[in-house]
Amino acid sequence: MNGTLRVLLDKIYSISERKFVWVNFAIAVFVALAHGGALAITYSKPTPDASDIRQLASISLPLAAVVILTASAALVYARLRPRVLKFHGIILATGAAFLLFWALGVLLNGLPDGRFSWSVGFLSVSVFYVAVLFCRFSIPSHLRSSWGIYYAPIFALICAVPVDVGVSLRVVG
Repeated sequence: MNGTLRVLLDKIYSISERKFVWVNFAIAVFVALAHGGALAITYSKPTPDASDIRQLASISLPLAAVVILTASAALVYARLRPRVLKFHGIILATGAAFLLFWALGVLLNGLPDGRFSWSVGFLSVSVFYVAVLFCRFSIPSHLRSSWGIYYAPIFALICAVPVDVGVSLRVVG
């Protein structure tokens, strides 16, 4: 099993910097569209969760803009990619950690008021991707070869999957 995981992680860790930049760009565009659209709706049709949406958008939209701008620069100037990806790793890891803890709160405390939907697997994939990004680009190079850092994305996935499935079951039940 360990050999299979190592082969899989080796392949994932060998993905080009350019592809990581494109994925980060796409994530930021998705966040900007989703949160920007939700924000616009709160102004046109107030909902019970409007203040929560506005609060989230006040953080997520500027960060999405920063990721979009820095990713654009890194796509044009290859020499910027390592520094930009290090920065993206920190931003996205912080966001993934907040998302995971928020989802854990939903699992333990119940569904939030207002409209709520959940796509099972989204949290798990997001946490895994961000752990790969963070471990490859944001951790100092002399630490990356350590066993714990190398397998950290698998540990992150193991932590995220039960929360992801648990929230999904709570939504259905």
